[in-house]
Order: sequence, then structure tokens, then C-alpha cells
Amino acid sequence: METSSIILLLVSASISFAAGRVIVHFRNAKRKRQALERQVQEKRDRPAEPEAKNKAKRKRQLHAISRTKKR
Repeated sequence: METSSIILLLVSASISFAAGRVIVHFRNAKRKRQALERQVQEKRDRPAEPEAKNKAKRKRQLHAISRTKKR
């Protein structure tokens, strides 16, 4: 093989490898973002806990609910 064909082969292989890694990186980032959105949605859609009988715990629950509603 000539030197120019070897260089062309190396360049094309490195470009192909880099393009593959970029595609995999963006695909993984998208999957991670979707998983996070799913977790947030599940947490938001979760049914409310029953009201506690303990007065202090009930106050904490009401305070936590009011904090989440402000956001």
C-alpha cells in the first residue's frame, strides 16, 4: 500500500470513530434527560400521603406541601 492510501485510511477510520462516539454521547444524554423527566413526573403524580396522627409530623407535612406548591 502506498503511504497516501494508508494516511487516507487512518483519517477516514478516525473520523468514523469520532462520529460514532458523538452519536453515542448525544443518545446517552437524551436517555438520561428523559429518565430524569420520568422520575420527576412520577414523583409529581404520586398520591399524597395520608395525614399523620402526630401533630408535629402533620405540621411538617403541611409545610412540605406548601413549599412544593410555591415552586
